Amino acid sequence: MKSICIPCSGPVEVGDYLPIIDHPLFQRLRHCRQLGLNDLIFPGAQHTRFEHALGVLARTRQAARIQHFDADQQHTLELFALLHDLGHGPCSHQVEPVLAQNHHQRGLLCLERMSAAIQACGGSVELLQQMLAGEHPLGAWVSDRNLGTDKLDYLERDAFHIGFIGMPDIATIQRQTIATGNILALNEKFIEDGKRLQKFYSYLHQHGYLNKTALAAQRLMQRALQEELLLVPDRTAAEEEIWELNDAQLFAWLAKAKSKLARQLAARLANRSLYRTCLCIKPDGYAYVENTVDKQIVVKEWSRAKLLHFSHAMHSLDRLRDLENRLADAVKLAPGEVVLAAMPYFTKLLPKDLRIANGGAGDYWLFEKDRDHKASLESDYLRTFAVRVVVPPEYRKRLADKPEPLLEILEA
Repeated sequence: MKSICIPCSGPVEVGDYLPIIDHPLFQRLRHCRQLGLNDLIFPGAQHTRFEHALGVLARTRQAARIQHFDADQQHTLELFALLHDLGHGPCSHQVEPVLAQNHHQRGLLCLERMSAAIQACGGSVELLQQMLAGEHPLGAWVSDRNLGTDKLDYLERDAFHIGFIGMPDIATIQRQTIATGNILALNEKFIEDGKRLQKFYSYLHQHGYLNKTALAAQRLMQRALQEELLLVPDRTAAEEEIWELNDAQLFAWLAKAKSKLARQLAARLANRSLYRTCLCIKPDGYAYVENTVDKQIVVKEWSRAKLLHFSHAMHSLDRLRDLENRLADAVKLAPGEVVLAAMPYFTKLLPKDLRIANGGAGDYWLFEKDRDHKASLESDYLRTFAVRVVVPPEYRKRLADKPEPLLEILEA
């Protein structure tokens, strides 16, 4: 018997998985914060991928018992729960767009590197790789975007550490989840609990994960990495090194960067000397939402079509960097002193449609039946969506007083 006590879950029994727990690749997760740089905004957000992995193990064990899985199924699911985030790099999702691979691809490689430990725990690397790639139906109990144990744990855990209240009844949702084919569905009697879960997911993204200051900090980190990777002799080797780092090691890596700008931006993050919004672009009809009282900021509105076009164009971080440099040049600032912090446009913010189980009357999709609920989620997102031009505070007033050069370039 061996247990580890964590918030939200209490003691989690891990005695069967000590070869994995003690492996250096898993121990590295102790030093990778679940929410990356968001502790700059929410001081309590110090929890790690290690804690989350244990929490998902606890929730998955509970789900397996509720569903009466056999011993082999439960064991496989518990292994997947423990290892599902193994591939994450430093600072969580926030630096991943700069790198050639993603955390799922890295996870597949890490599973191979941990094969001896996984086999010592009675697991199959090949089966776990199938689950991580979404090719095995059993994996949905962990990875489903509405009802999976990964989702249920991080919503509860992140809200707890951020300090948000209003968490839905996770225990009831878990008890009322069933599998219909390869899809997880919620019992129709508890449809309101499912809707509350989706609203809370949306709220947590808008005001927590994608908080405007957090997005500005994220872009500073990305730009620092971009600048340094342009100077390294072997980018592939440098990216491989970055994937192996934890959060503190990444800051140390940037502190020794060849790029002066990379060092400056990393120092700003370390000292919480963050950029501020001078120009904010909101969807049509939503400029009023932006708080401008006693702030040096200009707010403009664009159509949803224009925002969608702009957001898709800026998926390329190389193109985004070029645009930032043109903006800086137009207002006579140095490269890196003007950056764009933009929320993703409907790529992640809206929850995935939820399957509702209705027994004899037939299952259905929630969004198809309840269009008002879907419209409410879209409206919540549009209220918070923005493209922000952020700059060091000392330049904020000058640019807010004369935003025309910035707007001319952005419009083009």
